[in-house]
Amino acid sequence: MASMPSHGRADEKDESLESSKKFQKTEKEDYGYYFYPERSDYKEVQSFWASIWGRPGAQTFNCEANVTWCIKNHPMVKLLVRALKSHGCEVNLRRHISCESCLEKVNGGFDPSTNQVVVCQNNVTRRSVCCNVLAHEFVHAFDSCRAKVDFKDLRHLACTEIRAANLMHCSFLAAVASGDASPINIKQRHANCVKSKAIQSVLMVRNVPVQEAKEIVDSVFDKCYNDLEPVGRQCRKNSRDADRALIEGQFYGYS
Repeated sequence: MASMPSHGRADEKDESLESSKKFQKTEKEDYGYYFYPERSDYKEVQSFWASIWGRPGAQTFNCEANVTWCIKNHPMVKLLVRALKSHGCEVNLRRHISCESCLEKVNGGFDPSTNQVVVCQNNVTRRSVCCNVLAHEFVHAFDSCRAKVDFKDLRHLACTEIRAANLMHCSFLAAVASGDASPINIKQRHANCVKSKAIQSVLMVRNVPVQEAKEIVDSVFDKCYNDLEPVGRQCRKNSRDADRALIEGQFYGYS
């Protein structure tokens, strides 16, 4: 099966590389489906709104309400949805987003086998976190659409994780808050934050040694770190950068 590359609690400090390893299966590569019980047997998954009838409950309704709000209002989510459409991969809320219950330490994922973004309704309760999860996973969806990423290929997986961390996770202030950056040598430390996050992501869904994950990320880092499409910039936290990127997107066909 293909990979579900994205993971982690967006509202908590990242686990160490070694501790991240313990959450994956050790017998064989499971491509991340271990964290998503409803997909672990590779059964057909429910659509976004179909879950209302099959699994009513506060978590589901809250998740779907947050998803709807983010799609309509969050500038980064809106930009990525428009970019996907411009590349022939229009997002259908009923088809391409699914609120599901997941294991601990996981907030969401992108399932290329079904072309769906998963939001972990039991772990993601705040609207702000939901929007960040959607934007992060839409980066993977965009890479799948634009670059035909093969998520079974570790180099491809590492590249899309680098891009998602760079565009959505490691804002300069977020990197400072997590201890990965400081006012001194900001550029290098920001890159280190992105690299660390990407390595952790690979380790979460692939049964590979830490050193191998580091080498794979290093081998594609420069190229993928400098690829800022479709955002065009590294957005600073609590700034208007995302709004500016959304406005500028119309000049590149993202409208």
